[in-house]
Amino acid sequence: MKAIQQYPLQNIKHIPGVDHPESLSIGPTGAPYTTGTGGQVYRIDLRTNTAKQFTSTAPRRMLGQALDEDSNLYCADTTGKVIRISPEGVETTYATAPGGGKFLCTNYLVFGPRGNLYVSDSGDWSDQVNGAIYEVPPAGGEAALWYPKPVDTPNGMALGPGDKFLYFVETWGNSISRIPLLPDGTAGEVERVLHMPRTIPDGIAFDADGRLWIACHRPDAIWVFDLSTRRLALFAEDWKGEALRGPTDVAFAGPDRDILLASSLDNLVVHRFDGTGIQGLPLHFPKIS
Repeated sequence: MKAIQQYPLQNIKHIPGVDHPESLSIGPTGAPYTTGTGGQVYRIDLRTNTAKQFTSTAPRRMLGQALDEDSNLYCADTTGKVIRISPEGVETTYATAPGGGKFLCTNYLVFGPRGNLYVSDSGDWSDQVNGAIYEVPPAGGEAALWYPKPVDTPNGMALGPGDKFLYFVETWGNSISRIPLLPDGTAGEVERVLHMPRTIPDGIAFDADGRLWIACHRPDAIWVFDLSTRRLALFAEDWKGEALRGPTDVAFAGPDRDILLASSLDNLVVHRFDGTGIQGLPLHFPKIS
């Protein structure tokens, strides 16, 4: 296991041509995707360090995304549903809230081991704890409440090693929590694994060694939490917000999943970290007809 060292800020590369990208997703070949606040949907070419818009959902804004085996993109639509975008840019509705209603704030998506889709709903971003985590059945349709109790502003999510836990960010709770995946697919009891006072955590990703990478929108930083030792290490921090500004999500990209990317709601670039020697934990890419 390679030790975590602080990354030199001068080595951070910037991938331009994106409109305040808040989240990231990685396809089956390691290709990254992101979205813009104006409804833009982008593919990123790591060879040329460029982003290209291939469709638009304007005026609707998309947040978290996930991809299937055929590179169909699933997006958390802030108007209250989950949409599916084909590689050609054709959009369809993939999932709705229970009863055919709308989610309060559809935020992040993670495919589970059975082709099911977990959806974080951040609630109304008030002081009330009214967020939720839903589950969409394979092939889409109406979501059902997966964790039966309200949770505090659930945001970015990631499945942990061995698919034993679903980890998620509680943004206003300044914390990372997890829920066990029970053998029958239902949810166990929520457990807070890390409290980060005076920070605004947003997105998370696991590396192949089981460490959790955390993008903190405020202050501008990326942290790494080792669950086995419970040690928190600083990977990158930029209090000036120049080389690294307001990171809101992290993901491991490239054919070998060894290129770390960080999106930024505050910026017009995606941040790129090469040569870290770290690889991402494998993701689920279900086959959905």
